Amino acid sequence: MTELVLKGKIDQKKLDSIVNFLRSWDIDVEVRESNTEQNKEKNLFTESFGMWADRDVDIKAMRQKTRERRTKVHGNDSL
Repeated sequence: MTELVLKGKIDQKKLDSIVNFLRSWDIDVEVRESNTEQNKEKNLFTESFGMWADRDVDIKAMRQKTRERRTKVHGNDSL
């Protein structure tokens, strides 16, 4: 099996054209939609953030420290 992944929102007319084109070459085509928004929301960092017991972890403080460090390294206040 070979998979062709089309990323982003695709107009139905364009999708139909692609499917018809592939079928004209006797290629079996199956169209499935997946909700990638849910997959983007769930990444390792957001799920594991603050999971350690007895440790006060604040995402805002961590981002500020990172910003300050990057500003010192790159000398750019626009970050």
